[in-house]
Amino acid sequence: MKCSFLIILLLGTTLSCLESAPQSFDTESVSKLLSILKAEKGLKWNDQAEEGIETIIEDEEGGQDPEQESEIVKDEIAMAFKRILMLDPSAEMQMKDQFRSILGHDKAEAVFQEAEKIMWQELQEQAKIDQELGLKTSEKKAFSKLVKDVEHGKDPLHERSKIEKKIKEDAAKILSLAPEEQEEEKNRFYAEYGEETGEKVFQAIRIIHEEAEKKAAASEVAHQELQEPAAATS
Repeated sequence: MKCSFLIILLLGTTLSCLESAPQSFDTESVSKLLSILKAEKGLKWNDQAEEGIETIIEDEEGGQDPEQESEIVKDEIAMAFKRILMLDPSAEMQMKDQFRSILGHDKAEAVFQEAEKIMWQELQEQAKIDQELGLKTSEKKAFSKLVKDVEHGKDPLHERSKIEKKIKEDAAKILSLAPEEQEEEKNRFYAEYGEETGEKVFQAIRIIHEEAEKKAAASEVAHQELQEPAAATS
């Protein structure tokens, strides 16, 4: 399991890293680290991951508890750290050594520990929501298609009937969650896609659900009207 590498790294690192690590860091140092993260192709880095890492570094430097950040920020931190752990073991080790050489050993380790803690907390919360949603593989694929539509400015209501049906099922499940769980799901959209795109995705889900309800209601009315003449002649 990749998290085991974090445990190994927390137990110690090379003497050269310890000797060369600075005791404090500034905006230029953080900017350098963010540039390295952005350049790592395997990370699929984005603005939200960058904001998450930048926030947890600033919190560590300022002596603030990152667990007191908003849910959106904690989602961003969790997403960023998860992507680092998903690198192949060699790239993961190299990336963490970059943290140590730029931030200093102790502060880098503190960032790793806090980020890992937040990541597991957010993953557990998301697993709970995913279990309640119970999305099938086909529904998850349809949801990915919805996100692409939103990102490219396409109308999600004009999909092929099969995909449209699955998206409607997604929308119904998400909007059937309790209000606080809907808010958590919306925060996840924000962390994953950015606030603007995340909001558009959530609004698209709402529109699709409302459209489906309107069609269902109209179909029910039409069905009842068709039944009335038959009842009158019987």
